[in-house]
Amino acid sequence: MNLKQVTATAALAVALLMGAPAQAQLAEGVAAIVNDHVISTFDVRQRATLLLVSAGMQRTPEILRRASSQALNDLINERLQMEESAKFHIDITGDQIDRRLNDIATQNHLTVDQMFSRLAAAGASPQSLRNQIQANMAWERLMAGMYGSRVRISENEIRTTQERIAANASRPQYLLSEIFLPATSEQEFTDMQNGAMHLLEQMQRGAPFPMVARQFSQAPSAATGGDLGWIASTELDAQLQPVAAQLQQGQVSLPIRTQNGVYIIAMRDRREGAAAGATSMVGLKQLTIPVSRRNALERVQRRITGCGDIDHFTAGVEGINVIDLGSTSEADLSPAVRDRINGVAVGHASTIQVDGDTASFIVVCLRQTGGGGVPGHDEIESRLRSDEMGMLAERYLRNLRREASIITRQ
Repeated sequence: MNLKQVTATAALAVALLMGAPAQAQLAEGVAAIVNDHVISTFDVRQRATLLLVSAGMQRTPEILRRASSQALNDLINERLQMEESAKFHIDITGDQIDRRLNDIATQNHLTVDQMFSRLAAAGASPQSLRNQIQANMAWERLMAGMYGSRVRISENEIRTTQERIAANASRPQYLLSEIFLPATSEQEFTDMQNGAMHLLEQMQRGAPFPMVARQFSQAPSAATGGDLGWIASTELDAQLQPVAAQLQQGQVSLPIRTQNGVYIIAMRDRREGAAAGATSMVGLKQLTIPVSRRNALERVQRRITGCGDIDHFTAGVEGINVIDLGSTSEADLSPAVRDRINGVAVGHASTIQVDGDTASFIVVCLRQTGGGGVPGHDEIESRLRSDEMGMLAERYLRNLRREASIITRQ
């Protein structure tokens, strides 16, 4: 029995178990069977249309073929995600989906009804969008439950990241967006480079880069339309650095092959790094307390991880005073203050100093050199945590695919 016969036989068995809805899917044709669940060609066609409409792309035969391939992959992943979420009794209600839909519509300056009307006019089913949202929300909740309390970002990781960013402050700085298509074999690299060229052609015809990235990129940044934020040139993959160096503001690269796949990068803005010895801007807050209550100040000092924490950790502490010293050039600070904050990372506090009957320490809220700023403690922690969660989620899904029974139409 060949694979097509296996597919048809399995699909028929599922149809008999599932009744009329599955038979309707069979009338359309079977695109894949995932653990006895049928994904019909109708499902794939609806999702592919949704991808193209969301990305603002034209329906050329080649783009539709690639959108269909992406749609099938997404639907297989979502089926596995929904099955795994169900094992842990995660249920996403209609009201929760409606709230997410409302958020999406608002971001696009539409009502939900207007958004659905536009989808329907383009041939995309609103139900396909609802199914996608349901799977995404269930997976987010599962990953948060699995790893949310286990992912720990150490102070050393945060400090090391800040120091690396500060050390790169003299390098050119790029505001970049990316589209990444992973590949491991030569055939995959060929397919991904061809696919990237077709995506590039669509963007040249007017498809917005963020929309295309959101629907087709396989990088974690896809969720934010490919936005990488400001990044030092040396932080980029070695194969991307010379290409980025030649791009001007508003330009988009040709597909770039790297060790892990194919990239398209967009240069939204660029700036030169700070010259050696350039002036640094710092934002500071000083906390003081009567020296007789120094122990209370030490407790606050140990707990603070950024300027956003200060009000929380000083609430109810008798005698403590928070003084916002504002932002100023480091060169304009007194030598004594410069010495106190020398080597203190953003979001951290200086040592406690006693002056007469007052004890104090200074918190560095921001430190900016030339054009490149060093993100604060909380921002760095959020970035690192997001990266770690994304890696764990990707590994979990990869294991699910490895263990699943997946039959696709040949």
